[in-house]
Amino acid sequence: MLLSMQREVDWIIEALERDPTKTQTGLAEALGIDKSGVSRMLKGRRRLKFDEAQRAVDYLGVSPGVLERAGFEEPDSPYQTEPRTDGNASLFASTAAENGLWLLDMQRPIERRPQAPDFLGADMTFGFYAPDDAMAPRFRTGEVVWANPARPAAAGNDALLMAKDGPASETPAYLCLLQEKTATHFRISQYGVEGERELPAAQWRAAHVYGRE
Repeated sequence: MLLSMQREVDWIIEALERDPTKTQTGLAEALGIDKSGVSRMLKGRRRLKFDEAQRAVDYLGVSPGVLERAGFEEPDSPYQTEPRTDGNASLFASTAAENGLWLLDMQRPIERRPQAPDFLGADMTFGFYAPDDAMAPRFRTGEVVWANPARPAAAGNDALLMAKDGPASETPAYLCLLQEKTATHFRISQYGVEGERELPAAQWRAAHVYGRE
């Protein structure tokens, strides 16, 4: 069993050795676990979950094909395998800053709502009310936006980019169309803001955004 688990993460070990800018600390942050969990995983003492493997691919900037070669198989219902304990999702306050930037207050929910069936098992899913029309007509002012930071956003889809650093009471965020996603940067656009913007991947994380309720 130990050898089998080690083979699952050989590609991660190789990627970390190949790129000195990628660290176990950064990987832990990308996976949403502590550094000791990463250490146990790399030693074959902790199983790497499928959704964690996807986030590792995103962080390390390697081909998704490594997952198949490592023996991973996508679950029939990804991100919906474990039911929530309370069946409710948090909604947080948001305010518009300028040029399409929003500030999310992630300290405490202002409301709790029952989750739609599509969100079952996505324990990190949260919502907020769009504070302006930066992404209209896709999302208009006052409309609830649902995002799941545990599910990676894909290029060509709607995404919520959130700054990794800063106070939880004012987390900078962009609701956007993710034009390009690489190991070093995100290129985004918004319907209500002219031009495109490029943000460093080391400072921002791209969360999956669900469609309208």
